[in-house]
Amino acid sequence: MNLLQNLSFYIVLLLLPIITSSQVLGFNGNSKNTAQNAITWGTNATSLRGQNGQRATYTCPGGGSFGRVWGTDVYTDDSSICTAAVHAGRINAQAGGAVTIEIRAGQSQYNGSTRYGVTSANYGAWQGSYIFVSGQSPPPPLDIVTINWDANATSLRGQNGRRFTYACTGNGRIGRVWGTDVYTDDSSICTAALHAGLISAQSGGKITIEIRAGQSQYTGTTRYGVTSANYGAWQGSYVFLGGSQPPPPPPGIVTINWATNVTGLRGQIGKRVTYRCPGNGSLASIWGTDVYTDDSSVCTAAVHAGLISPQSGGAVTLEMRAGQSQYGATTRNGVSSTGYGAWHGSYVFIR
Repeated sequence: MNLLQNLSFYIVLLLLPIITSSQVLGFNGNSKNTAQNAITWGTNATSLRGQNGQRATYTCPGGGSFGRVWGTDVYTDDSSICTAAVHAGRINAQAGGAVTIEIRAGQSQYNGSTRYGVTSANYGAWQGSYIFVSGQSPPPPLDIVTINWDANATSLRGQNGRRFTYACTGNGRIGRVWGTDVYTDDSSICTAALHAGLISAQSGGKITIEIRAGQSQYTGTTRYGVTSANYGAWQGSYVFLGGSQPPPPPPGIVTINWATNVTGLRGQIGKRVTYRCPGNGSLASIWGTDVYTDDSSVCTAAVHAGLISPQSGGAVTLEMRAGQSQYGATTRNGVSSTGYGAWHGSYVFIR
């Protein structure tokens, strides 16, 4: 008995390091856990395809650049793990963080969606998948980037369907805009948001855009004191999906300043627009009499036409006309208009 006891004691001593190591490392003969790995925002899970049920923990670095993702909750295994983690609300792009995925079998269909600033794509049958089983909680907020009124979306061209949220600063300076509802991607984002009735120049605000393909034609209009221009074919576009405040009711009258003209409406012959000129206006240049060049100051031409005064201002309605071969000069109501030859566009006042 003593010999057997001694042998048993030595066997236990020999096995103890193995048992202890197995317990420490978490091996139980059927473990799903693997060591934590630092990855990049381009890393996917294709190397684990077929290891269904296997779990892996990864650390995504902060300041990430989004990659491609297919699916929602269940992702194709060639989807960027870190980008899918943002889409799933587990981490955010600025801070990064640790996430754990579990490998799943391939699916017959993957449905795309937009979450947390990431748009995943639809896809049909694929050989392998993964899901997230841990991560930060609660989900992080949408990434919001503060921009100035010069910023446009040309750097996002081609990322069709992706959505981006921006905060426009207050006291903005109006920039160039082409289009209505669908804008060229080189249009000032904040100015287009003002044109769309989503923010004001004084207070700014938060807006979300979605990148779209280029259009064959962009139509200009005047809204909320902003005149957007017409344009032909362009390579990229964007639309707005919402704003930080509900759009104000469509005004029948748009307030403008004394430098405003209507070159942005050129070619929209027959279109009528009503403007309100503020009081204490400063006269500007005009060309023509009764029929004015479209680059003439609207408010100054309205004084020349006897419809308002510089002191009190007032509302006037104009109608767009085709360009003329000649514009005559006259002096009326304290305003001298200049003569001019052929010009591309005109307007008249509707009394």
